[in-house]
Amino acid sequence: MLHNIARKILPSGIRQTIGRWLKGGQETIPASNGYEVIRDEVVAELVEGWLDPAVAQRQHQAFAPLLRQMREGKPREDFVTVAKAVQATGLQNPLIIEVGCGSGWNSEVLAYLLKQPIHYIGLDYSQAMTSLGKAHYPNVHFLVGDATKLPLQHDCCDILLSGTVLMHLLGYEAAIAESCRVARHWCIFHTVPVLRGRETTVLRKKAYGEDAVEIVFNEEEFYHLIEQGGLAIHQVLESIPYNLELLLGEPTVTKSYVCEVKY
Repeated sequence: MLHNIARKILPSGIRQTIGRWLKGGQETIPASNGYEVIRDEVVAELVEGWLDPAVAQRQHQAFAPLLRQMREGKPREDFVTVAKAVQATGLQNPLIIEVGCGSGWNSEVLAYLLKQPIHYIGLDYSQAMTSLGKAHYPNVHFLVGDATKLPLQHDCCDILLSGTVLMHLLGYEAAIAESCRVARHWCIFHTVPVLRGRETTVLRKKAYGEDAVEIVFNEEEFYHLIEQGGLAIHQVLESIPYNLELLLGEPTVTKSYVCEVKY
């Protein structure tokens, strides 16, 4: 019965992973649910939900079957997109720093889909996330840091990969500027939810069971932010389906933006 309800009300990208929410006939905690538009001031708890160690564990467990499917030759759309985005830079053996790396699964995704070892450093706001990353990817270097104030030197990497994190940052303008500051050549903003008509909208939701914010960007406004941040969009790639039309009144999609550093 839960399958039928979810099919009607959940975004398509989330429906694709419902199988891992249900195990042994028991419901487990979904990646995202309980969406509502925020019309007042954002409370502190909404920006701290990702720090909960339980969230880190739930997210890591949610990606485990997706990684197995990838190894079986069935990578999810967003995995394919992030690999294509790195390829689009044209760089050979680049140093990639991923901001919002979670437990570092993209280090495995990129190495597998690009079919070569990669130079990768993962950075996340959550100590619990990076600790999981160190445990599961012992050859990868992980850092703890804030996307809006990166603990990194200017021009320290070839590619700054913003890994599905911009949508969870109230300080997204500062995060874009910081991405440009630390990247020598390219910034990739991966899986950004966008819409065309409505203004950029802040949502409240449950992320793996904890309160969190989510930003859905007006695409024209997002282009302006990219340019204002010192970047030029080189290529735009479709990412995982993600339609919040029932809530926002118009279709939404996610895209990944490959951006060249201008200055």
